Amino acid sequence: MSLSFFHRHWAAWREETRVFSDPDSASAELRARHLAGITRLTPVLMVANLFNALGLLVAVSGSVSAKAWLLWLGVLLLIVGVALRGWLRHRREPVMRASPRAIRHATLHALVLACVWTVPVVGWLDALTPIQQLMVAVTTTGMMAAGGFALSSVPQAGLAWTLALGTGAIVGVARLGGTVAWVLAGMLLGYVLVIAVAVRSAARQSALRLRSEREAERQSQMVGLLLRDFEEHSADVLWEVDRQGHFTHVSAKLAALFGDDLDMSSLGLFEVLAGRSPGGAEAEGLRKLRQALNADKPFRDVLLTVEVGGVPRWWSITAKPLVEDSGRTVGWRGVISDVTQQRLAHQRLTYQAYFDSLTGLANRDQLRNRLVQVIDACANTPRRCALLCLDLDNFKAINDSLGHSVGDGVLKLVAQRLQSVMRRADLVARLGGDEFAVLLDDVRSDDEVDLLARRLLQVLNAPGEIQGRSVMVGASMGVALIPDHGQSIDDVMGNADLALYAAKEAGRGRFETFATWLGERSRRLVTIEAELRQALTRGELSLHWQPKVDIATWQMRGVEALLRWNHPELGSISPGEFVPVAEKSGLIGDMGAWVLKEACRVARDQLPDLLISVNVSPLQLMREDFLADVEAAFAETGLAPGRLEMEITESVFMDDAATALRNLHALKRLGVQIALDDFGTGYSAFQYLRRFPFDTLKIDRAFVRELLTHHDARAIVRTIVALANTLGMRTVAEGVEEPAQLEVLRQAGCSEIQGFLAARPLPLERLLGLMDTWNEHNRPEPGAMPETQTVPLDMLAPLSDTTRAVR
Repeated sequence: MSLSFFHRHWAAWREETRVFSDPDSASAELRARHLAGITRLTPVLMVANLFNALGLLVAVSGSVSAKAWLLWLGVLLLIVGVALRGWLRHRREPVMRASPRAIRHATLHALVLACVWTVPVVGWLDALTPIQQLMVAVTTTGMMAAGGFALSSVPQAGLAWTLALGTGAIVGVARLGGTVAWVLAGMLLGYVLVIAVAVRSAARQSALRLRSEREAERQSQMVGLLLRDFEEHSADVLWEVDRQGHFTHVSAKLAALFGDDLDMSSLGLFEVLAGRSPGGAEAEGLRKLRQALNADKPFRDVLLTVEVGGVPRWWSITAKPLVEDSGRTVGWRGVISDVTQQRLAHQRLTYQAYFDSLTGLANRDQLRNRLVQVIDACANTPRRCALLCLDLDNFKAINDSLGHSVGDGVLKLVAQRLQSVMRRADLVARLGGDEFAVLLDDVRSDDEVDLLARRLLQVLNAPGEIQGRSVMVGASMGVALIPDHGQSIDDVMGNADLALYAAKEAGRGRFETFATWLGERSRRLVTIEAELRQALTRGELSLHWQPKVDIATWQMRGVEALLRWNHPELGSISPGEFVPVAEKSGLIGDMGAWVLKEACRVARDQLPDLLISVNVSPLQLMREDFLADVEAAFAETGLAPGRLEMEITESVFMDDAATALRNLHALKRLGVQIALDDFGTGYSAFQYLRRFPFDTLKIDRAFVRELLTHHDARAIVRTIVALANTLGMRTVAEGVEEPAQLEVLRQAGCSEIQGFLAARPLPLERLLGLMDTWNEHNRPEPGAMPETQTVPLDMLAPLSDTTRAVR
């Protein structure tokens, strides 16, 4: 048990004193700190040695020879002198590192000085009087205790001093002999052990304290280094203030951040920030900063708006309090981050999220957000509002013909015109492309909405100048009232769109207000699209036929195939209703291919001597695989291409003239005849006559209807017939209903007619019956109705030929 105890303590002692022998840099720094504790006390210790020596000599001078005490005093003075000389030499040069040799030197010095102090107690004690012996004992014991504690920062020196002086004292007392002397020797031994343990404990505490101080300094240096590196390389700026808010350190970056024209040394943090606050007043951010500092807690990202050099900036301030050991806040340290670019980027993103980048108007998202508020307000109050959806009528033509830069200019012009008319409370938005919307807030009546809508159209339909070019903008508009026409965003916007489509269908350049029947029509169109997808497979589609009659001989030269759809529940549906649905839904290709094959089959089997006309939708003719459908129809039915005539309108050339012309030339090479329908109604009809050699011109029914009432209509018809004759084309007049119209057309030289005067569109069985009874004697005379029009009522088709089959 005893050996184990000493072994543990010896191991602990070796671990504690390793710092005094290890060669590493950290140990060298700690050794210097330990020695510094002794070095600082050197003058005091040496003076104490001299004072005690003189006092002792005065007490024993009568009992000790002068030669002995002079020699002892000389040796003591020599040691003291060496110590003071070393102290004087290094007192202004703080030692940062100390070698193990320096520790050994300090220990040796303590040991030698202790040995010198053992001379009086060992050599002189038995020659002294009792009072002198007491003086020596007190001095020696005091020197042993005081020296041990004074040298405890270097435990080797402290123990060397204590053990050497204690051993000398014990030996000196023991030499006196007697029971009392041995008791005193035992007591001295106890003192020595207690002082030795105290020295070791003090040394351990000193070592811990010095290690902590060194680690704190190292961390402080590291923090300082990191802070300096941070300040040099980071975009953020360090700041530090005391409890009163005055700057304790103003770096070059901090001064530059606030502006070099500001003397920050004489101002506090809030004075500096207030001087940079817009308008000079304490802003919200500055109040938040003051509250955060008063709370004595760390805070992050307090946002301030400042002006530096007249330029607005945004700073984000983060800081934590500087607290002393007592827990009292003595200042603040933190960083200032210039977040101007991030703030501007955020503003740009926010702007892009709610505004249109081209026109600066609100975008669809902002309109929807505002609609939510408006709809809620109208639902809870008598307030009424209105949504106007606008669409430019000829924007695509402007964009394609004049370029996108002009198109962008048109959109900006429209935005400016809309904003110039609207009230401050109204919202103008661009929904995308050439679509705009206006949200009228708090309107008093429907008349007010109508008045504003007319004013808008008047402004938009005026000509404008873009990049030196005069352009006609033009717009159509749909109006939905809130809450009358919807109580949700989708309902209001959808109903405004339906009204817009109605305005376009009614002739454009106008506005329509939503009505219930528009919604019913929209739902009907959805139903028609769903049922139309099954119409072909269910066999619901059929062809009706309308004759084309030669005016000179009154013989049928051909028939036009007209598509019909008879639904088991919806009844007979007009082509004018279901064909646009087929075009929008992509079903027109399959429907057109079926019409083509069916017409060719009937022509081959039951109409062998007639030219068969089939209407072609513009979307069909612009498809790359259209020619393949035609060739497949000929291959399947065996019909000669020369017996097929395809009727097209000039709208075919509007969007993709190159593809349309390519397909038309391919059809001509096959031998198919081409007729230009509704000739004379388009502004560019004559242009297309030059670009493609048509076989037939069909005179539009609008001119035929006015033949008897407008002389200009007769002049146009004569011009068309003369042009066709010059170009080697046949002419067919559509919509002929009166014998007088027939006579005018005959005199003009028209080749053929098509209309009620000859026959209505008929199912195939009725057409074949009509053909069996047809002869040239059926020709009507002017002023008389022909027998061919006295057909039974059940033979009359429910629809006139005013509706085209596929377009």
